[in-house]
Amino acid sequence: MKHAVILAITSLCTSVHIQAAALERSGQSVLPFLESQNYAEINLGSVEGNISGENANKEELAAVLNVSDFSTGNLVEDMFLIQGAVKVQAAPRVSVGLLFDQPFGIKLDYSYSPESILGHEQLEAININIKSKNMSALVGYQPTERWNIYGGVAYQNFKGNIHLFGQNFYFFNGYRAELKEDAAVGWLTGISYQIPEIALRANLTYRSKIKHKNQAFETTDLIGNFAEKTQITTPQSINLDLMTAVSPSNLVYGSVRWVDWSNFKIKPNGFGHILQSVIAGMSALPNQQEYTAYIQSLENFNLIDYKKDQWSAKLGIAHRLNEQWIASAETVWDNGSDNPASTINPADGYTGLGSGLRYQLSTQTFISGGIYYLRFRPSKQNKDSISVSSISTLNDKEAWAYGLRIGHYF
Repeated sequence: MKHAVILAITSLCTSVHIQAAALERSGQSVLPFLESQNYAEINLGSVEGNISGENANKEELAAVLNVSDFSTGNLVEDMFLIQGAVKVQAAPRVSVGLLFDQPFGIKLDYSYSPESILGHEQLEAININIKSKNMSALVGYQPTERWNIYGGVAYQNFKGNIHLFGQNFYFFNGYRAELKEDAAVGWLTGISYQIPEIALRANLTYRSKIKHKNQAFETTDLIGNFAEKTQITTPQSINLDLMTAVSPSNLVYGSVRWVDWSNFKIKPNGFGHILQSVIAGMSALPNQQEYTAYIQSLENFNLIDYKKDQWSAKLGIAHRLNEQWIASAETVWDNGSDNPASTINPADGYTGLGSGLRYQLSTQTFISGGIYYLRFRPSKQNKDSISVSSISTLNDKEAWAYGLRIGHYF
């Protein structure tokens, strides 16, 4: 089983993850830390998405402004991701490591400027750019050859900018928020079990939530400006990874990831003050009982939140072609967040296919590349829900993701 053992302890596929449920970007894998010997890698990825729909207010736009083009255009910008890792076997039973990734983020630039009686005036726009960086420091203890118990701390930065423009946003029209960068600390722990003789390994990793207090500078057309701190808590998560040899030259691998997005929200204080002002105005109306359900919805409305937790999975097979080349193929799936269709949430999960090649440059160094094709599921239409914007259809719903990994044992 020599070849299978080599397969089991090396990184086979390029790690590329596109945001489909909530702000998910990297997958937060700890697999580089579980490599044998001393090991370092750098992982580069890019995503080219094509996700577009039609503006939901077609009848009003056509009747009032004589608009005939309702396409949103591409709602997502291309993304570039970087990850890195260093793992050192400091003692026969003790390992230490550093992992860097960009776990959460979104880059959305939507500008709707169709031909109308106003010319090519911008009628609606959303710009959201949320970024995070994560550095995880780990220590592992191996009581036997088969077990590895590990844990550590995660140092995370989180920041973002949000801008909403257009009459379709009603009282949120003109809203801007700058979330200054904030650093906070969380923790992670896990356990790994392997049987090297049959190239089997399984590991389970838990990451805690991390509480940020971002200084928010908000501009609103309705009730003025605010400069207050707002709490944003990035979610806890669990990763399960499995791999096993099925022949001397073939390895089957898979993973399952859960992220607690249903408890995540972004609701800066100024945004909340806008809601309270609108609620106060509606409560003063005659027969305000007719608006009770809508008022209750406004009270619970957040700038960004998600209806359910994320589940994602991967299943693949790797085949050794010869001493230098390894090929892999895999399928990926993401359940989405179950949010109603909007320009902020146009897609609701995806399925995809990927393939990769790895070339052994030397006994210690390899390079691998991968490509994915992802097909997104449209978000559900829900006319009874409150949204900062909505789309009626999803015409284009695909993305290509590319990655490159260089690994070195030392």
